[in-house]
Amino acid sequence: MDGKVIKEWRLKRGMSLTELSNRSGVSKSYLSFIERGKQNNPSIEVIDKLATALKVEVHSLLNGEQRASGDLSLIDKEIIDLAMEMSQSQIDKAKLRQLIELLK
Repeated sequence: MDGKVIKEWRLKRGMSLTELSNRSGVSKSYLSFIERGKQNNPSIEVIDKLATALKVEVHSLLNGEQRASGDLSLIDKEIIDLAMEMSQSQIDKAKLRQLIELLK
C-alpha cells in the first residue's frame, strides 16, 4: 500500500496527522510510518479504520484512487458550506435567488 495515498486523502480532508489519529484510533507514529513509506503493509483493520475516518471506501486507499465516487471537490464543499450558512441566516430566500441569478 502506498502511504502517500493516505496522506493525500488526509490533506484533502483538511486533517492533521493528530486529528486522523484521534478519529481512526491508529497511533500518530504508526500513521507517520505509513505515510512516509516505512510501513507498507498495514492490516486490513487499520486500513478500514483509516478509510472510515477519512470517509472513503477501502478500495480507494488500496487502489490509490484520488477521488472516490461521491467525493466532493474542495469547490463543491465550499459551495455546500456556503449554502448551509445561508440557509441558517435570516436572508430572504427571494433575494438570495436574485443574487444567484446575478452571479450566473
